[in-house]
Amino acid sequence: MADILLLHSALGLRPGVHAFADRLRALGHEVVVPDYYEGHVFEQEAPGIAHRDAHPEYFEAVRELAAQLPPETALIGMSLGSFFAQRLAARRPRARAAILMHSVAAPRHDWSGVPVQVHRREDDPWIAPGDVVVLGAAVEASGAPFEDHVTPGRGHLFADPDLPGYDVAATGATVERIDAFLR
Repeated sequence: MADILLLHSALGLRPGVHAFADRLRALGHEVVVPDYYEGHVFEQEAPGIAHRDAHPEYFEAVRELAAQLPPETALIGMSLGSFFAQRLAARRPRARAAILMHSVAAPRHDWSGVPVQVHRREDDPWIAPGDVVVLGAAVEASGAPFEDHVTPGRGHLFADPDLPGYDVAATGATVERIDAFLR
């Protein structure tokens, strides 16, 4: 069982994020789900991203929260939350894993040695496939395992049951893979 910090997307802390956390809890994991958007929730990405851009202090709030958790906490993010999780993991070498859902960025520096698992659609307008390749190479060069799980089709946030792109099978497989990766 793992301690997990689950970070929401630019849409805010929606009920679907809580539902995903509950699925991980049902498997025995301890999951912390902060609301770093301070109650703001959005139905579309553009206003959520504009909100994030107006609040650069949000990442600092997430970093401060992460510093209060055990160093081996697994960092899981959904879209924007993945960006935050990846940034944290890059400087947190004892993290159990960085699990990036719906977003990946090429690393800016050598990787920290944290294992990485990616969950994404084959055609996600927010992910550059080349960034996945670069991150994978950096993670493996650090000696850590890297997994890239690609679900066929086009879309972005497939793990939120309240959004049109929800995919029950992909979400179930993602939860199973995360659980296996953390054990």
